Amino acid sequence: MYHVNTFINTDKEVASYERRMSICLQSNGFSFSIITLDDTLMTFGEADFEFNLPFDQLVSSIKGFIVDNGLPTFGCKDVKLIAPSEHFVWIPEHLYEPLRDWQYIKTVSSFDNPKLSLFHAYSDTLKSYMVFSAPSDVAMAFKVAIPGIDIVNQHSILANKMLLNRSLQHPVLLMHVRNRVGDFDAFYNNQLLLSNSYAASNDDELLYHALDVMKKLHLETPDMELAICGLVGRDIYCRLQHYFPNVTLYTGRPLNYENSQFQTFHTYRHALLL
Repeated sequence: MYHVNTFINTDKEVASYERRMSICLQSNGFSFSIITLDDTLMTFGEADFEFNLPFDQLVSSIKGFIVDNGLPTFGCKDVKLIAPSEHFVWIPEHLYEPLRDWQYIKTVSSFDNPKLSLFHAYSDTLKSYMVFSAPSDVAMAFKVAIPGIDIVNQHSILANKMLLNRSLQHPVLLMHVRNRVGDFDAFYNNQLLLSNSYAASNDDELLYHALDVMKKLHLETPDMELAICGLVGRDIYCRLQHYFPNVTLYTGRPLNYENSQFQTFHTYRHALLL
């Protein structure tokens, strides 16, 4: 049913209500982390997981994974399931109506996949709702297996207060790389200018989209910052440095570590979780 590829844990007693847990869906499974309210990384793991199961078996398998690995999902401050999606739209809080999710998504996407369902989540940072798609059975199985879990989209995590604050000093373009997809969020003067995902089968296409977003939004300034994270290879990192004045690895918020195994942990690869 599943295979754990990576599991790093910290032997420290922390009350459940002081923990936040995140689970990020991937093409062949998921990654997960547990971080305390004082930003100490307690647990990180990656697992291959068989999602193509009857619903009851899928729920049982998720529950079994949680128990087998001693993950404290009950009583946590919050638990999030991050579902990367190409179908999404931001709606300002004052315009959002819960019963109109289908209408909202159809303004930006031809959404007709029966294996996907629509969800919505509120962003306190942007004072907006995100309407997005996620795999129907997988999302609902996690909801049943972990009561109270929140389902969010990757851009809800990437468009955060830290990057908005940095954009007060200079334009910031964030590029998050997934398998054959680049997620882009652009910020300037404490505002989100763009939030979109583009198919990118190779480094050339990633580079093209980064340059295209920069030029279309007029972000090309001497102090502009390109922050990159996710599955970033050395080749694309070096190529981006030829075109952008300031390229940085985005690692999410600063974290504390109790386990020495985290000292060489590439946090920029897991910015959605951290």
